[in-house]
Amino acid sequence: MPRIEPVPPTPDGNAVTNSLLARVMGRRPEILKAFGRLDTTLRFKGNLPVDLLEAVRDATAGKTGCEYCASLGEGRPDRAEARTSLAVAFAEQVADDPAAIDDSMFDVLREDFSDDEIVELVAWICIVAIGGQLFGAVMGLEAADPEEAAAYGAAVDALARPR
Repeated sequence: MPRIEPVPPTPDGNAVTNSLLARVMGRRPEILKAFGRLDTTLRFKGNLPVDLLEAVRDATAGKTGCEYCASLGEGRPDRAEARTSLAVAFAEQVADDPAAIDDSMFDVLREDFSDDEIVELVAWICIVAIGGQLFGAVMGLEAADPEEAAAYGAAVDALARPR
């Protein structure tokens, strides 16, 4: 059970806004709205593909201790594309030890990503993925049930647009 009681689900049935994380954060609607705007901007309006961002989110979820966030990646397809693998490896380094990131890592990232994409990637990793996961870990969010995890995956896939 979360450490803070979540607000009730909204009647629209939206899997993203009715997620446990959103319902706990929803106790302060203005915070949820601001976090949601940043999430939407990076996830659906940025230059990086949704599958890459989801692979990063999946990879860091287990490292942060958020059971809920980790459960959302279960059953999702494997993403073996080279840029995705590089982004995941970078995100794992950030989650493990952000102080260890140096200029040489940015040189490696620049081989496959533009500077604008690197800014998006770092914002996604630090603010949305790891930030949201730390929120879930501190709040004690338990794993999503399989139906909620499947609904999350379907919602993300439906909102994704080709880049």
